[in-house]
Amino acid sequence: MNNLQISAVLQTNNTGNSEFSARKVRGAYFKGLMDPLIGFDHFQLTNDVFGAHPHAGMSAISYLFDDSVPYHNLDSIGTDRMITPGSMMWTWAGSGVVHTEFPVPNGGRVHGLQLFVNIPAHNKQHPPQSLFVDRSDIPEISEAGLKVRVVSGSTGSTVNAAQTPDKLTFLHIFISAGKSFTHKLPKGWTGTIYTIIGSINFENTTGSLKLGSGTVISVGLSDNDEDLTFSADDDSQVILLSGEPLNEEIFSSGAMAMSSPGELGKAISDFEEGKMGFIKVQGENRKVVLPV
Repeated sequence: MNNLQISAVLQTNNTGNSEFSARKVRGAYFKGLMDPLIGFDHFQLTNDVFGAHPHAGMSAISYLFDDSVPYHNLDSIGTDRMITPGSMMWTWAGSGVVHTEFPVPNGGRVHGLQLFVNIPAHNKQHPPQSLFVDRSDIPEISEAGLKVRVVSGSTGSTVNAAQTPDKLTFLHIFISAGKSFTHKLPKGWTGTIYTIIGSINFENTTGSLKLGSGTVISVGLSDNDEDLTFSADDDSQVILLSGEPLNEEIFSSGAMAMSSPGELGKAISDFEEGKMGFIKVQGENRKVVLPV
């Protein structure tokens, strides 16, 4: 019988400059308890600091907070979409895609999360795809002192109808001081909890932990469904990310996450040879070049 496993608590630090800063979290710290997440960034950005760059074998998921300016998304399969505050863009890279996102207007402050999620090995060579979920299509639980946005997946009887490329529960939880919320973690799944702001008591079958602003913890791999309860000491915002672990080795380079050195080498070659397409940037003009 496997009981709920709980990682150490990670206190994140914000690093960067006025153009890009982030609290960066990577799965290597959590000894498999973050899988299928590779990691995430809680970021702020005012310019196109990364330019056009390749992704392969993973998903890049952008979710904007309410105080963000829009984030313009372009990729080499022809996606041209403005990500608006409270909305989510899921770029499922598959065999490879070239991608860029930049603030509108330039110099405006984008504020959000970008998640990096592993793709099962048997799907990594499938063609890329993208999914946009507008804020108006994200269901919410709304009670006195509690609001939960179900960005993807489900909690209780509240289900986001979007058909995402892979299963991932993504909750943005707003809890007023003195209130609480419980999510049931499916057996065998992992859950990663990030306290954006505030202070919460995280209660589970093993006991209780206090999680302050900027802290991250991962749990899971239980043989039972597990109740995860968040009780707020202060007005708080919490992110919960949950999925079924893949338990697969990753060979990575930049934003490519493949299943073998040979597969990684092929992805790098495909990018260099234009097989993923490209985005030419000249000043503020961007032109999508489709894959060859």
